[in-house]
Amino acid sequence: MANILQNMLGNDDDFKINDQIIANDTLAGLKGASMAYLGATLESATPEVRRIYSDFLTQCILAHEGMTGLAIKKGWYKPYLSPEEQITETFKQSQWVLNANT
Repeated sequence: MANILQNMLGNDDDFKINDQIIANDTLAGLKGASMAYLGATLESATPEVRRIYSDFLTQCILAHEGMTGLAIKKGWYKPYLSPEEQITETFKQSQWVLNANT
């Protein structure tokens, strides 16, 4: 088990799990959970169940907002760049991923 964690969190230049990847995965999970709770809220048969799902949806939205704020603060997301700069950043990230996996 220690070798698996060491390989994932190693110090070399290979593609490793880091804070940015964990944040991206968390944001994707929160988005999925939010979509599921929204669907459940809309399909609920009783007001009590609808309220429960709605409360969970609100929690997911707040968590997503907090994680997005952290990602912006850390510089992992740069939503205020021009569209051209955003494309350049995305291209650089994709090159890094492709080069790290070869």
